[in-house]
Order: sequence, then structure tokens, then C-alpha cells
Amino acid sequence: MATAKKNYRKKTSRHRLKSDTPTTLSVVTVRISDAEKERIDEIMKHLDIHRYSDVMRMALHMVKCQQPQGSTR
Repeated sequence: MATAKKNYRKKTSRHRLKSDTPTTLSVVTVRISDAEKERIDEIMKHLDIHRYSDVMRMALHMVKCQQPQGSTR
């Protein structure tokens, strides 16, 4: 009678580097018109973006970069 070969090798896990502070995520709701949504959909299709959150991150980054130094708004 043949015995089954057992694999006792421990599975290795992929460890991520942890930063000192945990990432805080928030939910933001935005009301947009149908025309604005269509324009965002066109941009997403053109740039091959699949999530609205990625578009919002890009937009916020663009606004952040355009603010003059010393502005509090």
C-alpha cells in the first residue's frame, strides 16, 4: 500500500512595508450634472481609466499643483 506524500512546507506570505501611520480613507459624495458625467466618462474612456476615484485623485492633484504658494484655500 502506497502512502500519500504530504507537503509540510510552510507557505510564504508577501509582507508589505508598513508605514508609521495607517492610511485613513474617506468617502466623498459629489453631485454632478448629466453633461459633467458624460464628459468624465469620455475622459475615462480616452485615458483607459476604470474607476471614478482615480479620476478624482488626478483632478485633486492637478488643483493642488496649480495653487500658488502660501494660499490657505
